[in-house]
Amino acid sequence: MRKLNHRTKLRTAMAALLTSTAFGVAVPAMAQDAADTDSDVIVVTAQKREQNLQDVPIAINAIGNEKLDQLQVSELQDIIKFLPSVTIQQGGPGFAQVYFRGVASGENANHSASLPTVGTYLDEMPITTIQGALDLHAYDLARVEALAGPQGTLYGASSMAGTLKLVTNAPDPSGFYGSAGVELNTVAHGDFGSIYEGFVNVPIAEGAAARLVGWYRNDGGYIDNIAGS
Repeated sequence: MRKLNHRTKLRTAMAALLTSTAFGVAVPAMAQDAADTDSDVIVVTAQKREQNLQDVPIAINAIGNEKLDQLQVSELQDIIKFLPSVTIQQGGPGFAQVYFRGVASGENANHSASLPTVGTYLDEMPITTIQGALDLHAYDLARVEALAGPQGTLYGASSMAGTLKLVTNAPDPSGFYGSAGVELNTVAHGDFGSIYEGFVNVPIAEGAAARLVGWYRNDGGYIDNIAGS
């Protein structure tokens, strides 16, 4: 008897999306340099340039890479638990609605209806959808930035209430390295689940590198899928 699992294909597609955005030419990582000199400094890109969090004149919350690891977040819902004034309404994988300060435009999953009030960005690429926020697997992220709105001039449409920005780790030309992890889990009265994730950072030339990231996640089902029922 097979248990229902709706997330596997979605996670695989999201892995391909993040892999495509993680490949590129590296630029000097000021955020990393700042972290090396002063561990208390948090560098964000909320205003389209790297700034110390203390110097950003807007309402912003940021969670860095080290904190994300400590909190053991693995998906968008986990991240939002630690962001004040941000809430999420889950309707299944790919059908989540994110809210800042409780502001909503009455989304009804109809593509001819009103746009979401919270914009979602992966690095500098908008991934906002009308039907629901993309439930990206939270792996190899440099930080998460929550910008309370409105954010009209910098982030465009769908940012009336705010913008949620997921920033990936940039390619690093300083050396070749990588990491991999495996997780096995089980659901009470259900099936086993697993997560396989990894990344590799490859220097190409002086000042240039590629960073490839991928994962596969299979959540164990707990509803019996009986043929003909």
